[in-house]
Amino acid sequence: MSSSLLPSTRRRRAIGVLGAAAIVAASIVSPSVLSAQGRGLVARADTLMLAGRVFAAESLYYRAAALEPRNPTARLALGRYLAQRGALRVGAVLMEEARYFGGDASIVAVELAPVYQRLDDYAALAALPGSPLPVGERLRAEWLRDNPPNIDGPDSAWVAYRVTDSKLLGRVPLKIGTDSVLATIDARVQGLQLDTSWAKRKTVRIFAGHGERDVLLSAAVVPTVRIGAMTLDNVPTRFATLHGPLNAAIGLDVLGKLAPSFDPRAGRILLRRTGKVTDPLPGWSIATLTTGAGVYVVKGETVFPLGHPDVQQYLRNVRWTFNPRRGEIVVDSVDASQSLGAQ
Repeated sequence: MSSSLLPSTRRRRAIGVLGAAAIVAASIVSPSVLSAQGRGLVARADTLMLAGRVFAAESLYYRAAALEPRNPTARLALGRYLAQRGALRVGAVLMEEARYFGGDASIVAVELAPVYQRLDDYAALAALPGSPLPVGERLRAEWLRDNPPNIDGPDSAWVAYRVTDSKLLGRVPLKIGTDSVLATIDARVQGLQLDTSWAKRKTVRIFAGHGERDVLLSAAVVPTVRIGAMTLDNVPTRFATLHGPLNAAIGLDVLGKLAPSFDPRAGRILLRRTGKVTDPLPGWSIATLTTGAGVYVVKGETVFPLGHPDVQQYLRNVRWTFNPRRGEIVVDSVDASQSLGAQ
């Protein structure tokens, strides 16, 4: 077993946590192919995760993979864990190896497809064996393989946003063509979400299965979205009933590509074109995980959705940076004395 798979203190801080929503997904992977010891490690890790003891569970996932490095179940469990903590490429490789070592392609694909999407690796997504994607999303993946998403703009730029008690993490203005929309920042949303009225616009590319008429089930791509000085090309999009074309929602998976720093008191967000935080951020680090249900944070031995009222209230009153590549939120050192538990 490579030493790179063994958890050091620094690596644990960078990779660290899986949430209850992810554990539900883990139940589809049968541990029966593991040895008795391996089964025990995976089962104990899953139990610890459900109890919120994420760092203790992490050690067991590593131990199971080290005990049987060619076992597909152990490899898939560790790969899924790392991907949801932000180590997308490492997690993807481990899951690909799980399939290579005999794992069920369709089971692996359920975990691997969203990782490829977050990596913008649409060539791999379009060719994924056992793909779980519906027809429309497969067609979109094939189109994005040949027309990949891109981000252009200055190295960094500020954009205004509004924080209110009723609009989750706030609202940020977007420009789509000549139209201006206000997008709610929602940790539960994946990609960009537009009102169903946008499905009639010729500027939006729609992908649907044969005979599919329900736009709520269709996949789409918006050619150009501008957030302040940043331009995002070929943005994956879904439709929802948002009560008018001027309303939208944007997921932290989209904003996360820009490693955003939020300053709610000043009403602005710093966006970084490369998505990299080049300098260590002084402050308090809060571990995060990203699943199909959204972004979660870890407080002590409890996992909270980022949309939890207490978490939202806290993040509306401190300066913070979302750094998905390290699987963390960093609260500015000036505000770090404010305890999340006290909110």
